[in-house]
Amino acid sequence: MIHMNLIAVAEKSSTIGSVSQHLHVTNVADVERRVKRKYLTIGLAALFAVVAFSCYLSVMGVPAALDGVLPDSYLNLIGAKKSTSVATTTPASPTAEEIAKQQEALAKARAAMPVRDLVAEIKPQALFNNKRTSYNSYLPLERLSFQKTSLAQFLSFLNTAVPDDIGFSECVYQAPNYYYLRGIAMKASSQHTLMDRLKAVSKQFQTPIASEAATEVAAFGQFSVPQVRLDAVRGFVPAAEVAAEVKAFKLIASSNKVHLKGMDKPVVEDFGVFKRYSYNVTSTADFADLLNFVNVFANSPIRMGIPKADLRFVKKFLVTSMRVEMLVLR
Repeated sequence: MIHMNLIAVAEKSSTIGSVSQHLHVTNVADVERRVKRKYLTIGLAALFAVVAFSCYLSVMGVPAALDGVLPDSYLNLIGAKKSTSVATTTPASPTAEEIAKQQEALAKARAAMPVRDLVAEIKPQALFNNKRTSYNSYLPLERLSFQKTSLAQFLSFLNTAVPDDIGFSECVYQAPNYYYLRGIAMKASSQHTLMDRLKAVSKQFQTPIASEAATEVAAFGQFSVPQVRLDAVRGFVPAAEVAAEVKAFKLIASSNKVHLKGMDKPVVEDFGVFKRYSYNVTSTADFADLLNFVNVFANSPIRMGIPKADLRFVKKFLVTSMRVEMLVLR
C-alpha cells in the first residue's frame, strides 16, 4: 500500500513539473502601465470634448434646448450668450397715475383737433361719401341747409297751389319734409283741386276726409322738395360771432315786416365738438310777409336753419311759431 502511494506521489510530481514548464508568467508593472495609458487617453478625449463644446457655445451661443440646464457661472466663464429665442422680461405695468396722465393728454389732443380731423377719425367715409341722399345720412351742416331751404319751397308751393277760396286754420311743416294742413274750402271742386296738387308733390299722402263731397281740407304727408340744397349753410358759427349772427337774422326778418320774439333766450345743447342753439320764436306777420322773409332767408348767408314752423289762425290773426337752430363751435 505504501509502495502504491509513493508511485502515485511520484506520478503527480512528474505531472506538475511538466505543466509548470508551459505556464505564462504575467508582469505586473507592464499591466499597470497599460491601464494608466488607457485612462489617460480617455481623460484627454473627454477634456478635448469639453473644450470643443465650450468653444462652440462661446461662438454660437447657447441653444434654446439647453437654456437653463447649464449653470450661469460656467456660461459666464466661457463667455457664452444666452439664446435669443428666450422671452425677455415683461416690463412692469403702468401705474394708475401714469394711465390717468395718458388719458388726460389724449383728451387735450382730441379737444385741440379741428372739426374736419375729428369727423375723419370718427367716421372717415363721411368726408368722402358723395352719395348721401337721405336726411338721416346728412352731416350736421347739411341738415341745417336742408331745413333752411325746404321750408321756403313748401310755403312757396302752397302760395301757388291753394285756390283762393280755401282758408287754413293750421299749417305745420317739420324737417325734413313732413307737413300737416287743415282748413275749409268754399267749394268741393276747390278741395279736390288742392288734394290732387298735394298728391302730385307728396310721398305717403293721406287724408282723413271720409266724403268726397265734403269741403273740409285735411291732409298730411311728405313734401318732395324739388331743389335739395346742402350748401346753404357753409360753416359753424364761432362763439364770438353768435350775437352778430342773431342780429343779422332779426334784421332780415324786420326788413320784410316780420317781427320776431324769443331770439334772446336760446336753449343750448352740448354735442362735444359743437353746441346747438335753439330759439323758439313767434311772429304775427301775415302770410305774404312771412313768405317773403323765408325766401330771403333761404338765399342769405345766415348760418341758421328752421326745422319746424307752425302757422295757426288765432282770433282772425295768423300766429307763426318757429324753431330756429344754429350750430356753434365750442
